Amino acid sequence: MAFLEFIVSKLAMIFTLGMFSSGVQTVQKIKRKGTGDIPILPFVTIATSAFVWTNYGLMKGDGTIIFVNLIGCLLNCSYILLYYWYTPNKKLVYQTVGAFLGVLFTVHMYSSMYHTNAQQAIEFFGLVGNVCAIAMFASPLAQLRVVLETGSTESMSFLLSFMVLVQSLLWWWYGVLVQDGYIQFPNAIGTCLGLTQIAVFGYFRGKQPVTVSQVLHEV
Repeated sequence: MAFLEFIVSKLAMIFTLGMFSSGVQTVQKIKRKGTGDIPILPFVTIATSAFVWTNYGLMKGDGTIIFVNLIGCLLNCSYILLYYWYTPNKKLVYQTVGAFLGVLFTVHMYSSMYHTNAQQAIEFFGLVGNVCAIAMFASPLAQLRVVLETGSTESMSFLLSFMVLVQSLLWWWYGVLVQDGYIQFPNAIGTCLGLTQIAVFGYFRGKQPVTVSQVLHEV
């Protein structure tokens, strides 16, 4: 069982780092074409989620959780900076990042004031991590309205969706092996959401995209 746990944890780590690195593809698109209709929300939610899970890993002494989420937090912070550099709507970046920093500050203040022992803090950060992870998995779905209206998946990243699916499945398995419900629950949902995103790509593959002017005309 220990060997299986080791293998699953390493595979989960590799695919999660792959998911974090897939943001490079989006950043390259931003450099070529600007931010366009690419949202900043996925970068911010992933960075926030990784920060919370890094804290959870530190409290539990789980080196796998610490390492992979620390890297993810740093990578996505760099993506946010690049997004800020290329976007004409810098106010949106300020508002989005500011809102999430406010949430993190509130979480830490609440935990330090009301949780008097380590187990309470672990459970609290586990719950917050669940909320952040689900938001992270769901954030690419913000583009579904555009995809459904235009029939084009250009604003979505297939690589990111695939990585979400595989790493969610692996982390769910890791959670089962280490008997950690806080890891199991959000990754079960992440697996379902990843399947949904892959299904969207499959459905619109090869279909003729609708232009923006056509969408506006129909409205």
